[in-house]
Amino acid sequence: MKNVIYLKLKTNKTTDNESYTLSVKNDQITIEGGTAAGVFYGTQTLLQMLPAEIYNKERQRAAKWEVKGALMEDTPLYPWRGMMLDVARYFFEKDYVLRFIDMMAMYKMNTLHFHVVDDAGWRIEIKKYPKLTSVGAFRGEGANRVGGYYRQEDIKEMVAYAAARNVDIIPEIELPAHVLSAIAAYPYLSCTGEQYTVQTQHSISHEIYCVGKESTFDFLQDVFAETFALFPSKYIHIGGDEANYDRWKACPYCQKRKKALGLKTEKELQVYFNQRVQKMVKKYGKTIVGWDEIIEDGLEDKAVGMIWHDQKKAFKASEAGHYSVMSLTGYCYFDVAESNIPGELKAATWLPPISLEKVYQLNPMLKGLDEKYRPLILGASATLWSDQFIHGTVLQEIPLLNENRSEKYFDYLTFPRLAALAEVCWTPLAKQSWTDFEKRLGSHYKRYDNAGYGYRVPQPKLISKEKKGNGYIVKVENVVEGAQIRYTTDGTPPNVFSAVYSEPVVVEKLTDFKAITVVSRSIYSLPLYFPEKYEKFQKHGNLVAEWKPSLIREKDFSVFEMNGSGKITGNGEYLLSFWYTDGTSALAIKAIEVYKNGVKVAEDTHDGYTGREQKDNSYKFSISNYETGAAFTIKAMVSGDKGNDSNGAVFIRKL
Repeated sequence: MKNVIYLKLKTNKTTDNESYTLSVKNDQITIEGGTAAGVFYGTQTLLQMLPAEIYNKERQRAAKWEVKGALMEDTPLYPWRGMMLDVARYFFEKDYVLRFIDMMAMYKMNTLHFHVVDDAGWRIEIKKYPKLTSVGAFRGEGANRVGGYYRQEDIKEMVAYAAARNVDIIPEIELPAHVLSAIAAYPYLSCTGEQYTVQTQHSISHEIYCVGKESTFDFLQDVFAETFALFPSKYIHIGGDEANYDRWKACPYCQKRKKALGLKTEKELQVYFNQRVQKMVKKYGKTIVGWDEIIEDGLEDKAVGMIWHDQKKAFKASEAGHYSVMSLTGYCYFDVAESNIPGELKAATWLPPISLEKVYQLNPMLKGLDEKYRPLILGASATLWSDQFIHGTVLQEIPLLNENRSEKYFDYLTFPRLAALAEVCWTPLAKQSWTDFEKRLGSHYKRYDNAGYGYRVPQPKLISKEKKGNGYIVKVENVVEGAQIRYTTDGTPPNVFSAVYSEPVVVEKLTDFKAITVVSRSIYSLPLYFPEKYEKFQKHGNLVAEWKPSLIREKDFSVFEMNGSGKITGNGEYLLSFWYTDGTSALAIKAIEVYKNGVKVAEDTHDGYTGREQKDNSYKFSISNYETGAAFTIKAMVSGDKGNDSNGAVFIRKL
């Protein structure tokens, strides 16, 4: 039979249930897998070979449905290819969860870590404990009351939808910390029994399940019973991170339990808590998953450590026979922005930006880990935390207003980084190539457009900036298929109406050139530009001076003199700050003195330093008898802490 697509199950089963073969010939396409999962993944590859319009929900009559001939055998590198969706801090409706599953399935991601419980919200209906949702799923008062939860029927629908796309949903029922939403609903679960409210601002609550009361474990047993009836996954995520033990230390019930067990520390009490839960869920055939804090001595059965905070826990987990999934903060925390380019969206700032290329550099098999432990490294999982929605005034709750702005925000954080993580988890390490990936990704932005997914548009790619005569020749490249590059040469920000780039551009100064990738009038990138040397320090005021190794003594304080004339412009208070830029040593500061026409008029004495980290690196002083034309000199007592190899700059601003 010609002009057909055959979907077949292999008669000889393979060792990998997710493997498949794909054959494209003139008259037929055949996809054969060891299981339905393998066949499904073969169809995802076929979709990527077809024109981008295949992802459109409407029939595209003008598209030419052609596929290049191919013969491939494909199997994933890791069995766990995951994403975490935080619906606890911000409630995303069921339709977005279904859409997010589609986004994962597009790239053969197979594990949705569903963060449904945290201090700021309880999102899963437990019929025996109705207050978990009537109280714990909402926060705020009156018109500011927001929240929501998933009915059990909603969850059944999501689980079935995911299963059809070979996505396993693993719920996270946090314990013993991050549970203020449950304690607000049922105060007896805490050590104090006091009534609390669900937080409206992000913080890590000190409230914690009481480990000394049997009623805590009765509650969890009931919650797990209803949860497991909804989620067929063999895994249950128990959180286990960031527990503060202050309540346990002051609680007579917890201390009685600690004494009876012969334990010395509250940390050991948490190990006991985890052991109890592990035995509890084992009756249902479940394996516990937790953040790397759960990988401690005492777990009798195998567990899965989700390594985020301490890479060493992966080594400890492997040696103890436990499994690991890499969710390392430097590669997998997608709630962090991709860049620090001005105009980048507001996102988590406690980590440096995580670029697309940085995600692609992840190797779940950590350097130094013995190859014999390779089977215990299950894969990797990225996280999309939503605490930014209740963090200060950064985002707060974004009203939908039929715009789905909150969903678009998460789309922007997800794509195309999800694609990079998917390839890292699927493709053999020897075949991974950032250059090749970046080139292939160029055709995928059209696919996102057709599917209706949001994404972050990449900047134009800088190819070269050649110095020639009194200027520079700047050459850039478009990395988005079908897009244009628009640019300016006068230092002003480009827009969708700026000149179209078609050949290398000559500018007098590099800072004159700026360019953006334009997909459409409403979809375009942040600018590619050449920043001023100290642009990121502009908020600290005007540049006063720069230091370099030749001006600094090693471990010996000396005077670093700076010209303050023109920077001190009148009476008032000033802040002088020291900022390291590069080098192997930090700069130690002991004091600063300010002189007017050679006479000391102000000083600030305290120990500070600036290096890869900084502390107390700002100095305050007041000017009360300013004179026009007076010469101001600033003298700082400085030293290299371990050597003199550091560079940096000093800035001043008037308060």
